Amino acid sequence: MKLILIGAPGSGKGTQAKYLTDKYHVPQISTGDLLRAAVAAQTPLGRQAKAIMDAGQLVPNDIVIGMIRERIARPDADQGFILDGFPRNIAQAVALDDILDKLGKPIDAVLQFDVDAEMLIQRMIGRLTCISCGALFNLFTQPPETDDKCDECGGTLHHRSDDNEDTIERRLHVFESLTQPLSDYYKQKGILHIVEAHGDVAEVTKRVKSALRGLRPKRTPVKPMLAPVPTPTANTKPAVKHVRVEERQPKLRPRKVIKTLSGNTTIKKLNIKKELPKVVNKKSIKAAAKKKASAAEAIKEQAELDKVLDKQLKELENELKQTKAQLKKAADAEKALLKAEKEKDAALKKALHAETTKLKQKKK
Repeated sequence: MKLILIGAPGSGKGTQAKYLTDKYHVPQISTGDLLRAAVAAQTPLGRQAKAIMDAGQLVPNDIVIGMIRERIARPDADQGFILDGFPRNIAQAVALDDILDKLGKPIDAVLQFDVDAEMLIQRMIGRLTCISCGALFNLFTQPPETDDKCDECGGTLHHRSDDNEDTIERRLHVFESLTQPLSDYYKQKGILHIVEAHGDVAEVTKRVKSALRGLRPKRTPVKPMLAPVPTPTANTKPAVKHVRVEERQPKLRPRKVIKTLSGNTTIKKLNIKKELPKVVNKKSIKAAAKKKASAAEAIKEQAELDKVLDKQLKELENELKQTKAQLKKAADAEKALLKAEKEKDAALKKALHAETTKLKQKKK
């Protein structure tokens, strides 16, 4: 089964992706995990991505798509995969379709998880992730039995620094601007399924099951122009006969008919053969040029949209960096103030001790 999961941060994609990987025995593919793994393994794409991220820039589409292409081609993804958080825009969706068409693995369904914005903010503010095993918890809806400890493995639970209300609202705004074109794209292909993602995990899982009920994995031949060769049996030889007919067929040409025609007639037929391709070529060239122009215009519009969105995301990252710097500055100032107070207390204690000593000496 080959699925794409679309949803805002905190909509429950990761939780449902784990359920689907267990159900269909296929890998979950996340662009974030792929980037981290490629950087850690120091692959050629990983080194390019690291250099770009170290420079504070967004990883471009071609590198992300290259990683997706490599991951889908692995043997464990032969029976399917769950794409979590990819594609994020139309350009990536078109590139993905091209890759899957060549591999003969078209997408079976796209699940879009819809949740109210207020609920998303609550989920993300209370979200906790285990550093060791990746288990998910929530302070409001699914709190751990022990604070800051994972119920599964006992590891430390981590709260992301960017899971605050202001940052989340900006991320949701950017996501909505990207998601609507994607929804329309997959809706036109007839594979989009909307899943209401409110309620607890079990309720959402039931809706996912309902959306996928009766769905069968699609598979197209990698080379559709080549007909499949039937398996030969002991009593039949259809494949051998079929090949021989195809080899002889090109040799059958109407040479005898041409010989019986007069010279003028032969010249007329040759003239007709020369003229017809010119008419066909003109029409095909005009159609191809028109199609190419419309495709180029669509690609140009998408590229401009990607630039705007990349600029917005970069601005958000810069704001986040400034906020972190301000928080660090405030923390340093607080530490300095505490240190000064401690030094002041120590000086007061010392002075008080000196006065006490003097009084005792006077009494003696």
